[in-house]
Amino acid sequence: MGNSVYIVDYDIPKDLPSQRVQFYRDLKKVNGQGNFSTKSVICTEEKELAEAVYWLVIAFGGRVNIYKGKEVYPV
Repeated sequence: MGNSVYIVDYDIPKDLPSQRVQFYRDLKKVNGQGNFSTKSVICTEEKELAEAVYWLVIAFGGRVNIYKGKEVYPV
């Protein structure tokens, strides 16, 4: 209890469906141990994973935020 948790909240453009498919393929490669709470939120204790997802979203022209918090209950 009390571990740091990174929450990545993102939205990617819906303009090109083929780009969205490629984004989720790339995300699957990047996201080794992160937990998805929804399709647009990833929770992880790994700062490197949070940053990798951040830059992936930016590369696809999306909007993204990273939040850091303390874990109250295990994810």
